[in-house]
Amino acid sequence: MRKIVSLLLIVSTALLWSCDSMYDRQAEFEGEIVYPAKFDTIVGHIGFERVEIDLLKAGRISSKEINMGKAKKTVVEYDDQKIVIDSLVSYVNIKNLTQPKLYRFRIYTIDEYENKSVPQEIALIPFTKSDLEAFAIAPPRVMSSPSAAVIDWPNGISSVLLNYYGLSFEYTDKDGQVRKGVRGTDSRFFVGGLNPGQSVDIKMEYKIIPKVNRVPIIDTVYFADKITVKMPTSSTPFPAAERSILEANGVTTFTADGVAAFTKLVYPVHANSLQDLFYFPNLKVLDLTGADKFKLPELVYDRNSVRDVIGGGDYAPFMRKVSDISSGNQQALKDLLEAGMLEKVYYRPNTMGLDKLLAPYVDKGIVELVHGPSSVMVENQFQLNGIVQDNNWTIDITYPATDAPAGEGLENIYKLVLKKRSASFVLALPREYQFNVKEYKYLQMKIYAPNNSYFQGSYAPYKCFWVRVMNRMWSFAGNSDFGQEYWDMKPPCLDDNSLEKWIDIKIDLSGALGKHNRVIVFNIGQEPNFDFKQDIPYYISNIRFTKE
Repeated sequence: MRKIVSLLLIVSTALLWSCDSMYDRQAEFEGEIVYPAKFDTIVGHIGFERVEIDLLKAGRISSKEINMGKAKKTVVEYDDQKIVIDSLVSYVNIKNLTQPKLYRFRIYTIDEYENKSVPQEIALIPFTKSDLEAFAIAPPRVMSSPSAAVIDWPNGISSVLLNYYGLSFEYTDKDGQVRKGVRGTDSRFFVGGLNPGQSVDIKMEYKIIPKVNRVPIIDTVYFADKITVKMPTSSTPFPAAERSILEANGVTTFTADGVAAFTKLVYPVHANSLQDLFYFPNLKVLDLTGADKFKLPELVYDRNSVRDVIGGGDYAPFMRKVSDISSGNQQALKDLLEAGMLEKVYYRPNTMGLDKLLAPYVDKGIVELVHGPSSVMVENQFQLNGIVQDNNWTIDITYPATDAPAGEGLENIYKLVLKKRSASFVLALPREYQFNVKEYKYLQMKIYAPNNSYFQGSYAPYKCFWVRVMNRMWSFAGNSDFGQEYWDMKPPCLDDNSLEKWIDIKIDLSGALGKHNRVIVFNIGQEPNFDFKQDIPYYISNIRFTKE
């Protein structure tokens, strides 16, 4: 019995000690808070009188995609402001930050009991109206005549301080009419109808994105500015870019007064600049075809004791300018067209690189395209003595040939007597021009070859013509600003049935498209390597470029 009582006392004591100890340990955890999860990053972006702040490394995702345990809401605190967003967000957009100062932002989550997470903190300075008012944009270049001006930025408006995306402008002309315009990435604009010797105010509004520490802000803003242009008088001389062309049109005095009477100008196809159009206040008609007013430039070849001159004479429609007029030198024409000052422009397609600029004005009747005939004869002014390149190219050439065999419709007949193994007949243009292969794709001619006795043994290759199209001949690097661009074709050959009669040859030049090409060499015989001792007579006539 005594043992039983003792055991009960021991068990009771243990139970009592055990209960006290359990409650004591529970007391240690009473009042503890489990905090909601915090945002895992904070990255700020400056805007115009606002900031955007990214809060998740996962990027900008929707609230329903965000799972942060007990966290339920987003809180933003700065200055004395507190913004509570009733959901979890991956970024915040904080507006109305109008003060040009440093704002410190604390952003955290709260749970349903408004327990706070550990906050993320960041300090940002927004771009404000005060910053914009202190902004400056590089002044433009102004080119002015007594009645008009061109405003442009040769190096562009974008800089380390801003990215430029467009502008609008407004001014009042001499008649009191308010004129307006809008420009995109091309910031250049034209103002006309102004009073000589007076000033004009031009209001501008730039569409820009400013940069802070060389980093663009996230907003586009509009910056207002004004320039005042003092117009020259009508007696102020202007610098002519194409003086000789203007003189050929009859200009003698290079002032606004001196050119005021000119309502029409003619430019040759090889003109390099149209900028002088800007100084003609009453210009209505522009002829870009040359209109028989200009002779072609000449090019002298002097080598191997031979001096030959090609070019001169009249323009031929199978020719185009050797390179497009640069965009900068097209601008005056663009300005006059956009301002509605030109009433008529005449232009040969694919000759000066103005096709894209003029295209919108064709349907309006302002631009008239002057198409060349379907076939254009190549006159003797373009035939070059091949000896200037190599003595082995020797051919005795008689033009016009008077002893040619009879044939139908023969014109411009050459007699060619092949004297050496690489005998070559050459056509060449002045360095200011190239063949207009886009318009005239084919080269055609009539050929009369002698009887078969001339083509026996080693002379058999002389039934074939190796046609080579190039930008310049190899010994005349100075004749081109574009290096050497070359194209040739499989030689067309005459069969026995084609001898001793006039036959037609047609050569497709489309392989030379996209290349500068000013010289065509007809190498008769393909340069076989043997001792040439026999003269071979040929006749060629009706050399012409055709569209089909």
